[in-house]
Amino acid sequence: MGGFNSSVGALGGTAVLETWYVAFWAGLVSLAASTVVLARSIRWYSGRASGLTATADSMSLQPRAVPRYSPRPFSLGMGLLWVASGALLVSLIARTVAAQAPPMSNMWGYFLAMGFAMAAFAAWFGQRYREPALPLVVALVVLLGLLASERSFDSAIRPLIPALQANRLLTIHVTIMTLSYAMITTASAASVLYLVKSYFPGFPGLPPTEKASRIAHTAATMALPLLTVGIAFGAYWANSAWGRYWAWDPKETASLLTLLVLVEYVHMQGLRKWRGRRASWVLVIAFGSIVFNMVAVNFWVTGLHSYAK
Repeated sequence: MGGFNSSVGALGGTAVLETWYVAFWAGLVSLAASTVVLARSIRWYSGRASGLTATADSMSLQPRAVPRYSPRPFSLGMGLLWVASGALLVSLIARTVAAQAPPMSNMWGYFLAMGFAMAAFAAWFGQRYREPALPLVVALVVLLGLLASERSFDSAIRPLIPALQANRLLTIHVTIMTLSYAMITTASAASVLYLVKSYFPGFPGLPPTEKASRIAHTAATMALPLLTVGIAFGAYWANSAWGRYWAWDPKETASLLTLLVLVEYVHMQGLRKWRGRRASWVLVIAFGSIVFNMVAVNFWVTGLHSYAK
C-alpha cells in the first residue's frame, strides 16, 4: 500500500526509480504550492469596492470594477501548475520505461496518468481564459487524488497478462480514454463553478456564469470525439484479444454510459430551455459516471477489466 516498490522489470534501474520517485513528489509539492498561490490570487470579497469614480457625463459617483484576481500571484500559480504537470509527465514516462508498458497494470499508475492529464488541461484552460478558480479546483482534486492513491494503492509494477503485452493498439486506447476522462472532469469542474455562481450570485471569486458555461462547453465538445474514438479503439482491440468487439463487460457498459451522457449534454446545447443549470447538472452526472467506472466497476464488479484492481 503506497510507497515505491523496487520491482520494476528488466529496464528498471536505480536511475529510473529515482527519477520516478523524485518527479512524482516534485509534482505533488508543485501542485500544493499552486493551489495556495492561486487561492491567494483570488479576491475573496464581494461587497468591498476598490473605490468610486466619476463618470464622464455626470458628477455622480459609480462603483469602480474590481478585478477578481491579482495578476502576479495568478501568473505564479499558473507557472507552478505547469511545473507540476511537467513533473508528473516525467514521473509517468519513467514509470512507463520501468514497466515497459503504459500505466495499465494497477490503479496507482492510472491515477498518475489521470493526474497528469487533468493538471495539464486545467493549466491550459486557466491560461487561455485567464481564470484562476478552475485550475485551483482541478489542482486540488488532483493533489488529493494522488495523495489518496499513494496511500491506498500498491505502486509495484506487476507483469501484464499476455493480452496486454506489447500491444500498440491497446496503448492508444488507454491513452485516449485517459485524456477523454480528464477533459470531462475539467468540464464538470467548470459546471460546478457555474452551478455555485448561479445558485449563489454573491459568492465571491468565481467566474461569471457565461465564462464558466463557455469553458464547460468547450471541454465537453473536445471530450466527446476523444471518448468516441477511445471506445472504438477499445472495441477493435477487444476483438483481436478476446474474439468479440463488444460483450457488455461492466467497464465497457460504464464507458458507454458516460458517452451517452456526454451526447445528451451536447444535444441540450441546442435546446434553449435545457441550457444553463440543467446542462451543467448533466456534466456533473458525467463525472459521477467516471467515478463509478473507476471505483465501483474496478473494485466491486467482476469483469474482463479486473486486472485494473
